[in-house]
Amino acid sequence: MESQKKARLMNCLQTILEMESELRSLREAGSLVGELNSLRSLMNELKLEQVRLDEADIQRIELATTVFLHELEMHFHNVQAKHPHTGILQ
Repeated sequence: MESQKKARLMNCLQTILEMESELRSLREAGSLVGELNSLRSLMNELKLEQVRLDEADIQRIELATTVFLHELEMHFHNVQAKHPHTGILQ
C-alpha cells in the first residue's frame, strides 16, 4: 500500500514537471520555472523509502495537482480564444 502512495505522489510531481514547456509561455513563467527547478531538485534528493505518507496528504497533493492543471487549462483556453492561431494546447 505504501508503494502505491509513493507512486501517486511521484505521478503528481512528474505531471507538474511535464507542463514546463507550456508554463514557459506564460508571462509569469519566471517564478514558475524557478519553482519547477526546486521541485525537480527535491524529487532528485527525496528518499521516498524514508518518508511515511498519509492518505490524506496524498489526496491533498492530488487535489492541488488537479486544481493547478485545471487553472492552466482555463488560462490556455482563454489565450487560445483571444489568439486562435497560436497553437497552444489544441
